[in-house]
Amino acid sequence: MVTQRIVLERQLEFSAKVTDIREASRENGQSVWQIALDRTAFASGDTGFLRATARSGASIEIPVVQVEEDGSGEIWHVTAKPLLADTWVTGVVTG
Repeated sequence: MVTQRIVLERQLEFSAKVTDIREASRENGQSVWQIALDRTAFASGDTGFLRATARSGASIEIPVVQVEEDGSGEIWHVTAKPLLADTWVTGVVTG
């Protein structure tokens, strides 16, 4: 599924659902994750974070350190922590 872009509207905060996640790399015991969303306001070069609510009810924020687009048009949000597929998030673009 290709991510719906909402960049034209340039919303700095948006709601989305995690559609896929994959471990991009692992170095010195530290994983780097790529998270796909059903829609995004992030564009190449943007940074920010994804906010989600854990099953315990705690709010968590996961920094987005990079945004990549693959050959099929899927946009991947690069993070140091994973989220489960089907998790609802609030994305916030900060830079």
